[in-house]
Amino acid sequence: MSRLKKFLKRGDTIIEVTLAITVFSLVSVISIQLMDRDVAIIQGTLESEMARNEIDAQAEALRFIQNAYLSEREIAQGSREYMNIWLKLSRTSSENIAKAGTGLNNDPASISQYTSVDCSTYYNTSNDSNEIHNIFKDKAFVINTRKLDPSSISSTIVQSLDGATKKTSLFTEAALYPRILFRRGSSETIDDALLSEYYPSGMKPSNVNYDNVVRAEGIWVISARAKTTGSTTDVPEFYDFHIRTCWFAPGHDRPSTIATTIRLYNPELVEDQVKNYKSGKD
Repeated sequence: MSRLKKFLKRGDTIIEVTLAITVFSLVSVISIQLMDRDVAIIQGTLESEMARNEIDAQAEALRFIQNAYLSEREIAQGSREYMNIWLKLSRTSSENIAKAGTGLNNDPASISQYTSVDCSTYYNTSNDSNEIHNIFKDKAFVINTRKLDPSSISSTIVQSLDGATKKTSLFTEAALYPRILFRRGSSETIDDALLSEYYPSGMKPSNVNYDNVVRAEGIWVISARAKTTGSTTDVPEFYDFHIRTCWFAPGHDRPSTIATTIRLYNPELVEDQVKNYKSGKD
């Protein structure tokens, strides 16, 4: 009996302890991996939703500009507020635009491809190949949705290319997800105090406007006209605005991309057809 009691009171062997630790470690590792995967899925879903919100904001701004231009077609040109902004978006660099400057529209045949597996390729300032997309070559831009000011094209349309200068400080890869950062003041310098929309003590919201774009991270818009049979000055049937994003979601070694195309029909085509009909050309 004493031997039996002694046998029953014996401790765990080294093999049993090792097995218990192994099982515990295995369960812990699996649990942590499952938690990390779930967190990554939730984070990725949130980032995709935020990217879609930015895309929708750009699309609605473009539609608003066109609708405003359409509503002003019956009044004198000197009184049309959104005419120059629309001309900036719909004209090419070869067309003379008095107040709008060089147009941002592209020939669809010359637009490079949106097929890279590395977001940095799109921001490569030395890449001018037609095979891989380059935002500077294609005159990419974003609409400042907080300052749709018809009297200021430069503040409403934020361009990636200013003459020969590539705005690499404004258009950058996404640090988190595709987003447009706003700040108060017109400087392009990154300053946390100016980027934060937390109002300092004693400063009322009405005194501060965070409506200047300081960065467009991982999102851009490309304008392209309908393919015409003649020169670039021919009146196209429509304009396509390609809104594109690229960023690395958590836990992914390949970039996430969301893109959409907004097609806005050209009201000048109808006018051109009417003129041709009246002149007996068609």
